Amino acid sequence: MERRRPVRVTGFVSSVVIQPASAPCSVEIDVFDGTGTVTAIWLGQSRIPGIGPGTRLVLEGVAARRGDHRVMYNPRYEITGLPDEEEDA
Repeated sequence: MERRRPVRVTGFVSSVVIQPASAPCSVEIDVFDGTGTVTAIWLGQSRIPGIGPGTRLVLEGVAARRGDHRVMYNPRYEITGLPDEEEDA
């Protein structure tokens, strides 16, 4: 079993999933860093302001496995670019 460990991931949001009202409140985003995808999950949130597909951000937290996927629960984040902004502009 792989141990959980602190990580820092920089990448682009490729998808956002907001649970329906009938499910427990959470937001899940997939972040692609050029080597793979990590799913960030914020429990108890109905949305995360400023985060949508194409947003560049940095995630910091503890990585774990959920099946074959890497996940981070309630990570700290910093938005470093919005979808309509050019890199290094």
